[in-house]
Amino acid sequence: MATRALFPKGLRSWPTLEKEIRALREKRKKTIGEDRRLADAYRTVLRIFRDFVGDRLSQPVEAGVVPPETLIELAREAFLFLGGQGEPGSLSLKDYDHVTYGPYLGISDEGSAAQVILKAALQTPKACLLKKIEPITVGVSLDAERLGAVGEVAVGPTEYAEIYVGSVGRILTSTNVGTRLNLRYYLNYPVVMVPAGPRLASLEKAKSGLKEKFRPFLKTPDGSPRPLAVYVKFDPIARRSVGEKIAILKDLAAYASKGGIADPKRHRLGLQQPIRFGIRARDAALLAIDMASAAGLRHVALEGIVRRDVEANVSCPGLLNYLAPGLLGPVLRRAAQKGVQVHPKNVVDTDTVARNVWSSLNTARQMGLALGKYGTFPLTLEECNAVIQKVQAWFSDWSAAPVFFLDQGALSRTRVFVGRDVMAGLKEWLDIIGRHGVRVILIDTMDKSKGYRLLRTKDEPKGLLSRAQVQKIDQMASKKGIKTLWAGGITIPQVFEFGKLGVFGIYVTTAVSAARPVGRAYWRDPLLAAEKEPTFEGIYRAKLLLEAGFLSSRNECRRCQDSLEYLSAALVSNIMNKKSEVDIKDAESRLSEKTTAAWKSYWEKRGGLSGRIS
Repeated sequence: MATRALFPKGLRSWPTLEKEIRALREKRKKTIGEDRRLADAYRTVLRIFRDFVGDRLSQPVEAGVVPPETLIELAREAFLFLGGQGEPGSLSLKDYDHVTYGPYLGISDEGSAAQVILKAALQTPKACLLKKIEPITVGVSLDAERLGAVGEVAVGPTEYAEIYVGSVGRILTSTNVGTRLNLRYYLNYPVVMVPAGPRLASLEKAKSGLKEKFRPFLKTPDGSPRPLAVYVKFDPIARRSVGEKIAILKDLAAYASKGGIADPKRHRLGLQQPIRFGIRARDAALLAIDMASAAGLRHVALEGIVRRDVEANVSCPGLLNYLAPGLLGPVLRRAAQKGVQVHPKNVVDTDTVARNVWSSLNTARQMGLALGKYGTFPLTLEECNAVIQKVQAWFSDWSAAPVFFLDQGALSRTRVFVGRDVMAGLKEWLDIIGRHGVRVILIDTMDKSKGYRLLRTKDEPKGLLSRAQVQKIDQMASKKGIKTLWAGGITIPQVFEFGKLGVFGIYVTTAVSAARPVGRAYWRDPLLAAEKEPTFEGIYRAKLLLEAGFLSSRNECRRCQDSLEYLSAALVSNIMNKKSEVDIKDAESRLSEKTTAAWKSYWEKRGGLSGRIS
């Protein structure tokens, strides 16, 4: 294949391009023009590489054709120099048509198994029938993640480069830029202390403090007051009665509204209450809400002690850092009844959190990925709303997929959604997603070390959702135009079930991987006993079962349904019972043959693929 048309003006051959790059790289100081020439030369390398990927890499080297080995190495170098693919790409997972091509399958890997994943993807029945191989129709993704002892963690530039040269133009790529968000907080709201001592003297000191705190926000440069909340806190060494505290709060509220020190329309007073832990913390929070309500205040900020089980997991949403779900529920209900907003003293800076998410997702997009997943934990639902709104606006033409972790539940301003209430929390989360035009999401589990799995079956009692609940969630999301991905310890038998449900896609890693000795890339991981490496057989069989499950539930394939069910069950049984490889291969071959016939029947009855399948 001739490549002359792809070369920059003045370059007439591959050796000339290589020579130009080497000469420019050796220069320590380059002019602006030389910097541009080098970047253009590297972009040309990546363009040529994209035109040579796939079967064309095995073509014989002729005059004017780039040597494949050299091209791959220089493409890797160009990718790292440019910090990604060098030019924006329009490929996005939200454009994958799972109704036509069946559920999408993602496999986590840091790039070492790129060729294995590619080979398995291109040998499945569906891929073999397609005349033209395109990532958006193959429907298999290398999910860019390192598999450490702690779980799936971020990849770096060298792994991205390996994934790029091994996948681009042939299968999709995706990544999870972070399970847990790095929260940033605003400065704490100003606090005025009511000191110990006689009531009138303490009141005067508190009033003086209020005037000082409100002044900068009242007398602004443009003369327009800035909104502000100032919180009142009682010195704990002053043993004041509840009635006395309420009276002081009333006096301070009246002073702020009538004393000319604040703008009643934009400035407000709240109560800040220290709490301890357990039942005593709950009771202190309830009392603070009652006092604020009695004094006519509508805001209570709690400062407490982080729970021990929370500390082990870094953080939880909002007040769940201080109060367990069963203790926080009554607090939120009391606050709602009294018309009081209760929150931690630390307020999340959602604008900064959103920008941190953007930087990670933008890297994933620049690296040529079709999807970037990002966790929304430990945000409250109200904070999720603010962050997702911004992120979606920045990636409206790409697939930025927020993640909901079933085993963590959710927290709103008025309710805790855990245990049996998780489905209600997920529904509210989906309402937020739908408002902001998100088109792809992921439902997953976070604490996999505790044995939680996504799907609950007789063999997986620690599963979080029944098959009917998965179907219900999928339908709720679909009505909002949302495509749902699923992950969380999905087993080989469950792959077939997800296929039958016709879901948009799933992620499977452990079930398709084999253990191998820990290599240099993971050597520093102190608790990793063995690496998980995806295998050809595992990936191929998972994709085969996913396709068979999908086709077995389609009306267009009624004649094949019983056979697909029977043959899939036989393959699963052989795999799970660790039968001989000969028996597994035999069951695999028979299922592959029937799945191929089912695809032909499915596409023929649906129409629209004439000329695109063999």
